Amino acid sequence: MSNENTEFIEFKNKFTSRVQHNLLKTFNTHGKDSCDLLEPMKYSSLNGSKFIRPLLVYATGSTLNIDPKLLDQPALAIELIHTYTLIHDDLPCMDDDDIRRGAPSCHIAFNESSAVLAGDALQSLAFEILSNKKHDHISHETYLNWINYLSKSIGILGVAGGQYLDLSINNKIVELDELEKIYSLKTGNLIAPCIMLPCMLDNSYNDILEKLRIFGLVLGVSFQIKDDLLGYTSSSEILGKTKNKDELRNQPNYVSLIGVDKTIRKLEEHKELTNKILKDLGFKNSILFEISNYIFDRES
Repeated sequence: MSNENTEFIEFKNKFTSRVQHNLLKTFNTHGKDSCDLLEPMKYSSLNGSKFIRPLLVYATGSTLNIDPKLLDQPALAIELIHTYTLIHDDLPCMDDDDIRRGAPSCHIAFNESSAVLAGDALQSLAFEILSNKKHDHISHETYLNWINYLSKSIGILGVAGGQYLDLSINNKIVELDELEKIYSLKTGNLIAPCIMLPCMLDNSYNDILEKLRIFGLVLGVSFQIKDDLLGYTSSSEILGKTKNKDELRNQPNYVSLIGVDKTIRKLEEHKELTNKILKDLGFKNSILFEISNYIFDRES
């Protein structure tokens, strides 16, 4: 994007490579004794991701002066969980989409049962990675807090609950506040851990945890609203998935409820709010500020 500065481009390239390396290393390690299930797991994890969530983990760490090596586990775990949610989201019993990241969805490239099991295995692998005490100066308590927070974030009161509610409103008329609740659960609750897990490494940030949690949730809701908007204003080729999929299956979203112009204004309000939170915390000149704005300004 034209508004990306050199520092952010270098950061994004550096840590995108780092995530790709860690994913390959993880899969190669497990591939020695694994069955063929590893293939759909690798296919979905390594195929076209922008790695925005792990980048948020490292950006938060950079802003809080945390050594990146201490963030490899949460960054990788969150990315694997995100990939599992995408695999399941594309299934015929969910959103039924044949394209993901510009390529055939996992259940198309392989089959439905393989896709279900690949998603299950990626979630399990994420917690295996997150619970491995690799660093002596990260306390057992922190590892447990990571696991507790992330598991709550993706469960009945988080991503899974949000997806359930999302499916329940298909072909129904909903209010905007109900839609915002769904977005907060299913998308906000996988963005917020990208911010919160790094913070848990340093108790000196306890007094700003709530502000950062709100920042993460608003950013996550905004991510989903931006996806809604791009579904109407971009192309399938750029998006890497089916354009106007919600409209095709009569699924309510922000644009269908309030229109393109009001959706754009809502995103502008959210951008002002997230920027204000970071500015008030003294984080205006940070990588976290840059990637937050990148999420609002992205074109795919």
